[in-house]
This record gives sequence, structure tokens and C-alpha cells, in this order.
Amino acid sequence: MLRSCSFSLPWLKADYLIINVVFFISVTLIGLITFNISVFDPVKKALSDFNFSDLLYSRLNSGMETLDTNVILVNIGYLDRSGIAGQIRIIRKNEPRAIGFDGFFSARKDSLADFRLKQQLSDGNIVMASYLTGKDELEAKFDVLEMSDPFFSSGATGYVNLGGSDRITSTVRYFSPSEDFRGRRIEPLSVELVKRYDPVAYQKLEERRNARELINYIGNRRAFICFDATELFDSLTDISIMRDKIVLMGYMGESFSDTAVEDIYFTPMNRQLSGRSIPDMYGVVIHANIVNMILTRNYINVMPDWLCITLSFILCYFYIYYITLFSYKRPMLFNITFPVLLLLLNVLIIYFFFLLYKYFNYSINSGYFLAPILLFKTFQTYYERILLFLSRHIKINSVFIPKL
Repeated sequence: MLRSCSFSLPWLKADYLIINVVFFISVTLIGLITFNISVFDPVKKALSDFNFSDLLYSRLNSGMETLDTNVILVNIGYLDRSGIAGQIRIIRKNEPRAIGFDGFFSARKDSLADFRLKQQLSDGNIVMASYLTGKDELEAKFDVLEMSDPFFSSGATGYVNLGGSDRITSTVRYFSPSEDFRGRRIEPLSVELVKRYDPVAYQKLEERRNARELINYIGNRRAFICFDATELFDSLTDISIMRDKIVLMGYMGESFSDTAVEDIYFTPMNRQLSGRSIPDMYGVVIHANIVNMILTRNYINVMPDWLCITLSFILCYFYIYYITLFSYKRPMLFNITFPVLLLLLNVLIIYFFFLLYKYFNYSINSGYFLAPILLFKTFQTYYERILLFLSRHIKINSVFIPKL
């Protein structure tokens, strides 16, 4: 005679599923209400401008940068137009494959200096800077494209927009491979340079089809071969390394010993992650990091939000099951050890995400995983009280009704 077999999973209960669903809905609603009240704007900004991956990047400032030899940086400092024209002339003699100029000449000034500059800009493969702006700039809806005076046009431009929700104080983590401007597609300075230097690398970027890319920084100025504003005019300076390279010209202070804060941004590589007051990287160096990432195909892939939420829901389900089981079977031991367990669990999650980011170039929004673990126990207390109140009026069977 065959015996009937029964198969049950002790962790598979409707109670755990219901509290998990209610918890996620509650957190979502509270978040929507909180972040749409203006009084919480400073908190919203602080949370949106912090990422745990910054901890990893900040360690790279200890001299661990790798050296990129494909991109050469040239500081224009405070040179006048004749000086910049002289720099471009010297650079051209060494036959770089592409030159990018991160700067603007808004109007004509001295006729002779302007004519010399125009000659250098119009003679060869140089990409000039442009800037997208408009009344809906923060929503990526642009209606103005600012460029140098048409007299200085080189025939090619790329936008140099950088920054997050606030172009002055936000950390620069992403860049847009393209933007729509009045019905036509335009690309950033970095992408325009890659297109001329390595069409295959450019095609790889196109195939990713991402609206924005997380920048994989390799370092600050020390990660690139750099020439200061007046170095090019020194006959003893060997600049033959520029041949067949990308040369990026831009402002990096009056000299490399200068600490000016013009055209400088916050990046994840800032040594000071909180309470910082000094930005750490010039715009032209950020463009160089973007170029390096595209050329080396060293992209960072980002886990989609829907997958983050799904995995977070599953993790939270088992988290609820085990802490509930632990607290009911060993209540005294649970009360003593829970704070330590909570800390260890959060440290393990963050460390695991660090490993994914560092060794596999995979980024996960840790907030989706840390918030449920940190907030659930407080939520459970209120949930149990509500169930207890309801159970006095209607019959409810649940493991979360406190035993009186």
C-alpha cells in the first residue's frame, strides 16, 4: 500500500507575503509624500546625491590611478586668444588624430588675434564646445544651444554639459551619450572625439542604447599625460607623444599649482564624501575619463530598478521569516543580538555590492535593499498593533498578532 506524501515549506506562508506587500506599499507611499513636501527638499537632495560606490572611488585618490596614453590634456590657463592659437598650432604639428576644445569664444575682440585663432580652428579636425540650456534644463528639455561666435566655427561641435540635479553642487556620476535638440540628435564632446578616433568604440557605445551612462572614473589629472599652459612653448618639451592621439584642451587653473574653482565639479573621487566644500575635478578631466571609458569599453552596467525592487522584495521576505522565527523562539536573545545582526547584515550587503562594482563593473542601487532591512522592525511594531486592534472586532489568524 502506498502512503500519501505531503510536502510543505515552513517559510511559505500567507502572513509573511501579506506583511511584505503591505510594508513595501507603505514605504512607497511615505516616500512619495515625504519627497513631495518642500520642507524635506534638503533631505531629498542629500539622499539623491550620495552613492555608496563613492566610498570605493574615493580610495582611488591614494595614488592608485592607471595612466591613459590615448588622451592628452592641455591646460589653456589664462592664455589670451593669440596664446591659444599658438598652442593649437604647436599641437597640430604633432598630428593628433582629434582635438577637442572645452571652452568658448563668445564674441570677437582683437582683429589680428581673432584672425590667427580662426585660422587654427578651421584648419583640421577640431571639435568645439557647445552647451545645451533652456527653461526646462533639469528635465533634459533644451531649447538653446550656446556656442562660440560663428566666426570661430570649426564645423564640428559637441556639448559639454556636466552635473546632476544641480550643475554647481551635484556629484557628476553620469553622462548622456546624446540629447535631442529641436528634433535633431546631438552628441557630447567626448563622443564626438571618440567617433573620429575609434569608430568601432563609438559603435559599441551606440549598441548599448542607454539614455545615460555611469562614468567609470580612472583618476584625476594624474591619470592622464598633461601639459600646462606654457609648457608647449618651451622648446625642450617633448610633445611628440601627441601623434595619433586625442588632445583635449581646456581650463585646469592658471597653472597646475593653482587651486581655482572655475569649471570644476564634484565627482565620486572626492576625498571627502560628506561635508565637503571644495570640488575636485575640472570639466575637461571629466571628459577625458568619459573618453577613456568609451575607448576601453570599460562600461559600468546598472541593475534596472524593476529588478532591484524584485530582488529586494524576495530578500525582505526571507528576512521577515527568519527574524520573526528568531524573535518568537528566543525573544530575550533576539532583543540582545538584533542590533548587532542588523549591522552585520547591512555591512555584508554593502560589501557584496562593492565587490560587484569593483570586479564586475556592475552597479546596484543599495537603497532598495538597505531601506527595507532598516525600516521593517519599526513597521512590524505598528503592524502588530493594528492587527491586535482589528482582532478584537473580527476574527484574524496571523503569526503577527501578539500573544497576550
